[in-house]
Amino acid sequence: MYNYEGKLISTPKFQGLRVEFLNARHLSISSDVLALIDPSNPKVVRVFDVISGKPSNVSIEHSTEIVEMEVNQVEMSSERKMAFIDSNRDMFLTMVHKPGILKIASIVDSFQWNDGNDMLACISDGKLLTWFYPNAIYVDRDLMNKAMAVKEAADVGKLAQMLTFNGNICTVRRLDGALATISISPYPKILYEYVDKADFEKAIRLCRFVKESTLWACLAAMSIYCRELNTVEIALAAIDEADKVQFINYIKDLPSEPSRNAALALYCKKVNEAEQILLQARLYYRAIKMDIKLHRWERALEIAVQNKTHVDTVIAYRQRFL
Repeated sequence: MYNYEGKLISTPKFQGLRVEFLNARHLSISSDVLALIDPSNPKVVRVFDVISGKPSNVSIEHSTEIVEMEVNQVEMSSERKMAFIDSNRDMFLTMVHKPGILKIASIVDSFQWNDGNDMLACISDGKLLTWFYPNAIYVDRDLMNKAMAVKEAADVGKLAQMLTFNGNICTVRRLDGALATISISPYPKILYEYVDKADFEKAIRLCRFVKESTLWACLAAMSIYCRELNTVEIALAAIDEADKVQFINYIKDLPSEPSRNAALALYCKKVNEAEQILLQARLYYRAIKMDIKLHRWERALEIAVQNKTHVDTVIAYRQRFL
């Protein structure tokens, strides 16, 4: 690997590497990691550090063969994600440093990350699908589908390859070799710029001006990720998610920081993480009450017995439940 001045940075190696079997769809590079599909075992993606060339201690394993993959181009390495297509033409998304593979689309011909932000576009079944904020899948699965635009791409035809996705323009090479360009909404790019500067006032103003539910859903997911609860409330109300607005209001009224963080983790359906936050902050009663609400009776009793507190509460709730 070389930098733009032609100076050698590193030489990633691993046992059994056969360079002649690699092609452009098997390799992907970002500012901090190089990912490549293992030629000897195409179910595994190996990850290398760009600066040192050493293999990372995580590798991403899938149940079927991976035919194409790419990592996103955002600057923060904690936000590093990878999208890939397997031999069934299903498309999946995973974090690079904390792998957790989630399926997001099927019948996918090809896909491309945006060059400047976190947007992801793919051609699936003659349509162009654009996820304006793929991170939403880790925040709220319902918002992931709402923060997505579907555009008919009939002139693209079968087996088209996406070449670039710059700004709000996608370039696609059709099967006959001709180039087609498809544009998407220019507003999500502007929204990213505001959120990166933490200027949520302007972000809300933009959404009110555009009046698109996809943009509101995008803002809702972004502001949950940034823990900007007032913005979340406005954005969710704009797309008629009354139950979620109610839960966000409940979170805002909680007395302590750990209890708010735990409730947000619970909103993102990360139950064990929420419980861990409460136990570390010694909020045993809240942790027990949360498990009771989720009908995890045995776990609630376990916490109560371990910490010698509120055992009678758990039993009373259980009795009332029965």
